Amino acid sequence: MRTPSGILHVVDSQTDQIIGAIQSKDYWNDNRHWEIKNNVDKLDFTVFDGTKEAAALTQQNLVLKEVRGGRIVPYTITETEKDSNNRSLTTYASGEWILLGKANYIDPQKFEAKTVGEYVDIALKGTKWKKGNISYESFRSMTVDEFIDPLSFLKKIASLFELEIQYRTEVVGNHIERYVDMMKKRGQDTGKTIELGKDLIGIKRIENSQNICTALIGFVKGEGDNIITIEKINNGLPYITNIDAFQRWNEKGKHKFGFYSPETDNENMSPDRLKTLMEIEMKKRVNASVSYEVKAASIGRVFGLAHELINEGDTIRIKDTGFTPKLYLEARAIAGDESFTDPTQDQYVFGDYREIVDPNEELRKIYNQILSSLGSKQEMLDQLDKLVKENEKTIETIRKESQAAKELAEKVQENLKNNTVNIIEAKNPPIDNLIVGKTLWRDISNGKPG
Repeated sequence: MRTPSGILHVVDSQTDQIIGAIQSKDYWNDNRHWEIKNNVDKLDFTVFDGTKEAAALTQQNLVLKEVRGGRIVPYTITETEKDSNNRSLTTYASGEWILLGKANYIDPQKFEAKTVGEYVDIALKGTKWKKGNISYESFRSMTVDEFIDPLSFLKKIASLFELEIQYRTEVVGNHIERYVDMMKKRGQDTGKTIELGKDLIGIKRIENSQNICTALIGFVKGEGDNIITIEKINNGLPYITNIDAFQRWNEKGKHKFGFYSPETDNENMSPDRLKTLMEIEMKKRVNASVSYEVKAASIGRVFGLAHELINEGDTIRIKDTGFTPKLYLEARAIAGDESFTDPTQDQYVFGDYREIVDPNEELRKIYNQILSSLGSKQEMLDQLDKLVKENEKTIETIRKESQAAKELAEKVQENLKNNTVNIIEAKNPPIDNLIVGKTLWRDISNGKPG
C-alpha cells in the first residue's frame, strides 16, 4: 500500500490551479478528524505566518491531502487563526463537498425506476463534481417532497440503495477534478486484532433496554389517507408478538408495545411484505441493545508496521481478556483522529459491533455451572459411580453367560447332525438320499413287525 507523502497542496478556489505545496516539516499540530457517518472530514494544522505558504491559506481556497490508499481528499478552508505571540497561523478546513449544500437545487418530484448512476448524475448536474465509481444496483423509485440541495440528495440516494459515499479528487496536470463514489462499504476486513495493553486504550460495554418490546405494531402510509397494516392477514391484529420476549419482559402479564413504520416510498406495500419487515425488526427489539465504546491507538504508524494500520471503514477484531467472560468483538472503524507529524496522537472509534463467542469459554462456563449446581453432593456422585461400576460388572457377567449358552446350543446342534441315523422303511432297497454309515433299510415286504 502506498504511503502518503504528507505534502499539503494548496489550490486556488477560483481557478482550480495548484498554487502552493507545504512539506510535512513546515507544519505541525496537524489533525485530521473523519467519520464514516455523514461523511464528516475536517483538517487543521499550523504553519509559520509570513511565509509564502501561509499567504496562500486564505478563506475558501482548497487544501489537498493524500490519505491511505492513495485517495486525495479536498478540503475547503473555513477559518484561519493568527497568533502574534509565536507568529503562527492555524488553518481549519472541512471536506470541500460541504459546498454542495449551496451549489444547486433539485425540484420536488417523483423519480421512477432509476439506477444509482442516474440519480448521481441528477444530483451533480451544474456542480464541479462528477460521477465516480458507482456500485451497480437495481432500479429504485424515490419521491422528493420539497426543494433539496445536491448534498442532501446524495445522502438520500445512498440511503435508498444502502450505499456509502466517498468523495475524492484527482490531480490532472496542474488542476484538479472532483469525483463522487458510491460503494457498498468503505474499508476492508483486515483480520487485524487489537488487544488491551497493545493498541487498545480502553473499552466499555453498555446495555440498553429502552427499545425493548414484546409486541410490535407495524404500519405504512398508503395512497391518500390509507394506512397499510397486517390486520387482514394476522387474525385481525395489527401487531406481532414474541413469546420469549413476553416471558422475559412482560409487566404483570401485559405486553410492551413498540411501533414500526419502515422507511419506504412504496405506497402499495402488501401486508405480507410489511409483516416480513416487522418480523425482521422484532428480532432487533427482543433483547437489550449492546453497544461498545472503544478507543484504540495506531501502533502501525508509530513503529512503521504497515500490517497494523487501520483505515477508514476497516473491520477488525477487538480482544479484551480483562472482561468476565473474556470479550471478543468484531468491529468497524467509523471515526478517527490522525496526525501525520505525530502518529502517537492517532485514535480510532469503532462501531457496527458483533460479539464473537469463544466456544472454549462457553464450554468452560457450562462446566463451572454444573459443578456449582452440584455443590457438596460429592457423596451422591461417588455412590452413583459405584452403582455404575457394579452395573457394568453385572452386564459383563450376563454377556459371558449368554455367549456360553450360545456356544453350547451350537455344539448340541452339531452333535445331533453328526450322530443321527436315518431309518428308511420300504419293500425294496432304497437308492436315493443314502448317507454312508447313517442310513438303515428296514425291509417291510412281508409287513411291518408287530
